[in-house]
Order: sequence, then C-alpha cells, then structure tokens
Amino acid sequence: MKQKLAVARVLLHQPELVFLDEPTAGLDPIAAASLRDDLEKLAREYGVTVFLTTHNLSEAEKLCHQIAVIRQGRLLAMGSPDALRLAKSANSLKITGRGFTEAVLALLRRQPEVRTVHQEDCRLLIVLNDNPDTAPLVSLLAANGVQIDEIHKGKASLEEVFLALMEEENA
Repeated sequence: MKQKLAVARVLLHQPELVFLDEPTAGLDPIAAASLRDDLEKLAREYGVTVFLTTHNLSEAEKLCHQIAVIRQGRLLAMGSPDALRLAKSANSLKITGRGFTEAVLALLRRQPEVRTVHQEDCRLLIVLNDNPDTAPLVSLLAANGVQIDEIHKGKASLEEVFLALMEEENA
C-alpha cells in the first residue's frame, strides 16, 4: 500500500512526465499487476510519459514502448521491445535436456549459425544468427550425448536479449 500511495502522490498534480524507480518492488503479484494496469492507463488515456527504471525485464516488456539497456553508465541498446529482439536475437532455440557438458557448449559456440549459448541447469538457450536451419544443431547435440527432452524455437524474450547484450559486452 505504501508503494501504491507513493505513486498516487506523484500523480496528484497531473504531471506530463513521471519518473519511477522499481515501482512494483515489494508488492504482491496482484498489487503489482494492478499498478502496471494503472500505469498503462495513465500513458494511454492521459498521455503521461512514464520513465521507468527496473531490473524486472518482464515488467519492462509489458509496460514499455521504448527500452534502453544501460550498463555502468554506458548505453548498450535502445528501441522498442520488438526492435531489440530483432536486432539482438531474431531467433532462439530453447532446449531442455541433460548432458550439456562444457565440451558440447564449446562445440555449439563454434557453429557459424550460433550467436550465443547460455546454459542454466537442464535448460539451454541458443541465440541464432538470422534464421538458420536448426536440425543440424539438434543432430550435433544428439551425436554428442545430449539427451533432449524438449525443443522450442522462437523469438527471444527481453531477458534473453539482455543476457546476449551482457555476453557481448563481456567478450
């Protein structure tokens, strides 16, 4: 309630521009969804520009028309969520399975159609260059002992784009 009250206080004067820093931090899921709806309504119906800083990328994806990724004071990328997805990772391959050894990951990273590889537990995210045929990558994994449970091909989420940007920055 304190968080919602703070946002309400900001809006009392009907500003044209509102700066919010982590507005849903500490809110339960229902209150956070309600606040996001309220912010979207402000922008849509009243023309209020909401400048939002957040680490919650799914929230940014839901609310923002323009997103800037900043690291250590340096602008890494800026654009609409769709434009960022297109520019940084037009396609991705999400694979759930077992046997993602360091040797297999290194082999994948050397493939020309692979932009980045990120592994977390039994999930593998492969961000692809352009729109390659993914069957050879799946065959490569299977031939190297990976047990594949599920494969999903699609556009990367904003979080995946962010991870790709961070990996590029570290390279």
